[in-house]
Amino acid sequence: MNLPLLSNSMRFDIDVLKTFIAVADTGSVKLASERVARSSAAVSMQMKKLEQLLGAPVFQRSAGAMRISDAGERLMPHAHLIIQAHDTAIVELQSLNIEGLVRVGLCLENAETCMPEILSGFAKVHKRVTVEVVSGDAQDLAVMLANDELDLAILTIGGGAPPEERDRLLHEQPLVWATHKNGQRTKERPLRLAVAPVGCPWRLAALDALKRSGIPYQIAYLSNVSESQLAAVRADLAVAALPLSRITSATQPICINKDLPKLPYTQIVLRTSVNPSKKAKTLAAQVLSAFNRPS
Repeated sequence: MNLPLLSNSMRFDIDVLKTFIAVADTGSVKLASERVARSSAAVSMQMKKLEQLLGAPVFQRSAGAMRISDAGERLMPHAHLIIQAHDTAIVELQSLNIEGLVRVGLCLENAETCMPEILSGFAKVHKRVTVEVVSGDAQDLAVMLANDELDLAILTIGGGAPPEERDRLLHEQPLVWATHKNGQRTKERPLRLAVAPVGCPWRLAALDALKRSGIPYQIAYLSNVSESQLAAVRADLAVAALPLSRITSATQPICINKDLPKLPYTQIVLRTSVNPSKKAKTLAAQVLSAFNRPS
């Protein structure tokens, strides 16, 4: 669909665009409100403001979740570009004169978030800083950070991976069971699972929930990439415990199963070394800004 031409007197609001992305990422006004630190009513009002500006709905509302509309899909890449340009300008104008190497740990599952864009934007602004990215699971990266082998890390915690006092929450959402809409896997015993290797907090949460409920299970499909786990679910080979946003944005026939044991929330946190350098603090501030969190 074609969006109507915008009036020259109308402008996009950065906070509204950040809220729009938060709703799209979480599939929920409530979860988005927690991410942007606003009330649910304020988030709903911002989305109405955006729809009035565009003259078209940005989400299709249903009982289960908020699904992005055609107009929302067209807006999304522009929203990311506008926010990136805004945050980059702020950082560049306020940044310190820094140089050298900053070492960043990034969980594989967080590669699907805006982190690559944030790191790329930081590198473009601070041309004398080299950003070294190390990928791995949350447990390994936490150990590297504790051993001063990293300057900061973006970690997924929950399900047995406890937070630390210096962690800064970037985003959180519930874990849910992804199953095939017409499949019978949830009734099979042992329950066939698609999970990540040892060290993934989503795996820990799934296995712990099943053990506490006395449900026998079998790890039938192993992958550290959530999309591969969803592929196993889509083929009705197994069920998987994944964040809500991964399920609400997934294509048919994947759906959420509520008969299996309840799962906890999962969080993405920013964790710095005990004595972070100036360049690490500068990057940390840019990450917090991108997630609409106070520095």
